[in-house]
Amino acid sequence: MPPFIRLIILIKGKNMAYEIEEAKKLVVDAGKKLIESGLIARTWGNVSARISDTQFVITPSGRAYEDLTPDEIVVVNIDGCSYEGDIKPSSEKGVHAAAYRHHPTVDFVIHTHQKAATIVSITGMEIRNVYDEFKPVLGDKVPVADYAMSTTDSLRKKVEMCIMMNPGSRAIMLMHHGALCMGDNYEHAFALAETLEKCCEKVIKDNYLRHSWAKQYSESGKRNYFLKKTDSHPMPESICDLGSSVRYGNLFTLNVGGKTVDVDMETCLGVNGIAPKCAKIHKAIYENANVSMIKHLSEPDVVAVSCTGEEMIPTIDDFAQIVGVDVKNCEWIDGDTDECASKIGKAISGRNAVLIQDNGALICGNSDGDMQALEIIMDKGCAAVIDVNIFNRPHYVPKMECFLMRTVYLAKYSKQIDKK
Repeated sequence: MPPFIRLIILIKGKNMAYEIEEAKKLVVDAGKKLIESGLIARTWGNVSARISDTQFVITPSGRAYEDLTPDEIVVVNIDGCSYEGDIKPSSEKGVHAAAYRHHPTVDFVIHTHQKAATIVSITGMEIRNVYDEFKPVLGDKVPVADYAMSTTDSLRKKVEMCIMMNPGSRAIMLMHHGALCMGDNYEHAFALAETLEKCCEKVIKDNYLRHSWAKQYSESGKRNYFLKKTDSHPMPESICDLGSSVRYGNLFTLNVGGKTVDVDMETCLGVNGIAPKCAKIHKAIYENANVSMIKHLSEPDVVAVSCTGEEMIPTIDDFAQIVGVDVKNCEWIDGDTDECASKIGKAISGRNAVLIQDNGALICGNSDGDMQALEIIMDKGCAAVIDVNIFNRPHYVPKMECFLMRTVYLAKYSKQIDKK
């Protein structure tokens, strides 16, 4: 950035870039605040702060924000994105560098995977006329950057082009991916992220009202409209509790309705009680997937998508990475438990979730962190299926890129497991 521009900014009263220690502390604080606010989960998203005309600090790659320390925050050069030290910076450092390069007054950047903004991004439509209540923070419009696979130079180029073409927009959506919020400071960046989420929530609600002709908005009304629109089964009055379990060697402890029983993997018989019929599903999943935990999801949006009887194709790139390149939808019939359990077990092979028609979904993983991430992304993914269908703009992540992201994710995950 030319020195005279920074001088003009200083004369106007803007604080210069953060001191390095303050910047690192604010980035750590921001990561924790993002998790608490629900704008990101685990290591999804990233945070940075400018420390000079030529450098910024950013969150490291693949490290949990809850335990992050200032010493782990990485210094990166705006030009070229080279960095100091042995800790690898976020793979999206190029996106942050583009924000600092094209916005001289930006000193704090947040890249989030927030739910409503991600869902609106899938449509590929910019918000052209921001609601008056949100204009003081967001400006007149929120553009959307064309899709490219996360962590790639192609994504950096497309985000940078979007920034250049929309110099008045400090918040932009990244198609299938999330949002980028470019603030003058820490507080401004968070105001952008939080206001963008409220704006996108209103966009989603108004879109439903416009298409359904409903007199007022309700989540249940929106789900029922979606199911009717897709000629699906209606929301069930009740669902079968398919339980949650944890495996220990040749046994797994199954919890159904608050009651637990230890089940033998070989015989599927209860060791200390009578095993319910759904134990056969858990046994089949453990036999087909290298996992140690299973959980039944019965959130309304997940149940609604299961009622379609259709498989899920990723509309969000996180979904492709963490859940799978698709999610099958299988029946569960109490009177035909052996065949149904076998089909469910095969359907989850190579994936971390399976929809159970009219009964929600089952997710599987190897840690509490895995299960938390899967629960969040399944809920977001199912909400996206509903909302994007009502928008009539169901864009999907390209299948080849789903395979690539899933492969890379599993390879990195395996390395993390080996380190433990």
